Amino acid sequence: MVVSASLCSAFPPFRTEDAGTTPQGGFGVEFGNAFTNSDNGKENLTTLTLIYGIADWIEADMDFAFLTLRPDSGKDESGFGDILILSKIKIFGENGTLSSNELLPGLVVEPSISIPTGDEDKGLGLGETRLGLLLAVEKTFWGTLDGRANLGYFAIKLDDDYEDNFFYGFQIDFPFFTERFRLGSELTGVFGSDGTNPLFSLTGFVFQINDTIGLNVGLEFGLKDAQSSVTGIVGVTFGF
Repeated sequence: MVVSASLCSAFPPFRTEDAGTTPQGGFGVEFGNAFTNSDNGKENLTTLTLIYGIADWIEADMDFAFLTLRPDSGKDESGFGDILILSKIKIFGENGTLSSNELLPGLVVEPSISIPTGDEDKGLGLGETRLGLLLAVEKTFWGTLDGRANLGYFAIKLDDDYEDNFFYGFQIDFPFFTERFRLGSELTGVFGSDGTNPLFSLTGFVFQINDTIGLNVGLEFGLKDAQSSVTGIVGVTFGF
């Protein structure tokens, strides 16, 4: 759930961040729901993401989460999770601050801060402020196949020490029969300072109803250190 809640700003239903930014003055709203069944019980995560294009090369996002936890042993809990605030800054590619050469892979830098608004005692939040920095690279091959790669670092300050986590992700997607329907797959993982290294595989699709509304569906499996989790994801994106 930490991975899910912290990265829900990525192009849904995928966890891997893309290298695009919202045009200046553009506004987006994303609604999403992820239901996970694992060896430890069931979890439901509902998310709302607000996106605003400050300039063509920078956007600001704010993510809200509502969680329902039904562990196999223990008390059921529900409530709001931590709030995530982030910014996407375009470095290379179209509208890049250092280079606008569209022949170069798109590159964005994404600083973020997670505010501990969720109840840690109930398992709804981290209980501490978390700082993050993520790099996202994107390139289109053969005119239709989009490839993306992420590398991120997230730190939580605990007393006089820091808990470190590294995120990585790889994704491809391509049009399926029509340009409005894109099919994709990804691998994502985390290297945690607690010694666990969960790995996930997700396959999903995005259907662009029109220029402003998109639907998405995904199915994710935990491959390693993930308590045999299976997560179903659905969502809708509105652009203005």
